[in-house]
Amino acid sequence: MLTSTERTARTRIRVSPADTGRCLVRSTVTLSDPTASSLRPVLVDHDLTGARISLVPEGALLLAGDRVEVDIAVDAGARLDVVEPGGTVAFDMRGGRARWDVRITLGRGAVLTWAGEPFVVAAGAAVQRSTQARIRDGAVLALRESLVLGRHGEEPGRVHQTTEVLSASGPVLVEDLTIDALTARALLGGHRVMSSVLLVGAPSPEHAEHRYDLEGGAVLWRRLGVQAHEADLGPVWQAARRAAGGV
Repeated sequence: MLTSTERTARTRIRVSPADTGRCLVRSTVTLSDPTASSLRPVLVDHDLTGARISLVPEGALLLAGDRVEVDIAVDAGARLDVVEPGGTVAFDMRGGRARWDVRITLGRGAVLTWAGEPFVVAAGAAVQRSTQARIRDGAVLALRESLVLGRHGEEPGRVHQTTEVLSASGPVLVEDLTIDALTARALLGGHRVMSSVLLVGAPSPEHAEHRYDLEGGAVLWRRLGVQAHEADLGPVWQAARRAAGGV
C-alpha cells in the first residue's frame, strides 16, 4: 500500500514481433508525483523480431519515498535486450525507505536479456527490492545483477530482496534475503559485493565455478567479493547472453 510520502514511477515496456518492418515497441512512464524520479526507456535499436532498450534514470535514484516499478512484457517470438548506462545508489534515507519492483512476463519462445549494473545500498538506506518473472514454454531469460553493500569504507544499509521465477512447469527460483549491518557478516562472510547471473530456458555455458543448478535446467551463478572486481562474473555473463541469443 502506498503512503502519502511515496513517489511512484512506473515504467512499462512491451515488445511484440511484426510481420514486416521492425517489431512493435511500446513504452510508457507514469508518475504519481511530478517530482518522482524515474527510469526512462530509450530505444537503442530494433529489427523484425527484437529490440534493445536502455533504462536511463531521470532524477536521483534512490531517495527516501521513491517507489520504482518496472513492468516488462515480451510477447511470443519476440526478443528484448535491456541495458543500463550506469549503476544505482540507494542513499541514506534518514529513517525513510524506498522500493524497487520488477515484473517480467515472457510469452512462448520469447527472449529477455537484462544486463543490470551495480545496485549500491549506502549506509542509512532501507530498500525493498523484488523481481517476479513468469515464463512460458520455450522462453529464455538471462539476468545479471550486482548488489553492493555500502560504499567504500562505510557500513551497508538495509535491503530486503525477493526473487520469484516461475516457469510453465513450476518454480525455478524462489529467494528471500534480508541483509543489513548486523546480518551481512553472518550471511556473506565479510564480503560486501554479491554478483549473480541467472539463465533460464537455454543450454547453460560450461562454467563450473560459482554455479548452482536449479529446476528445469536453469542455472544461477553467484560470486562474493570484498571489492567489485573480486566478484566479477563478466565471462559468465557474456556466455549466458550468447546462449540466450542476446546481442
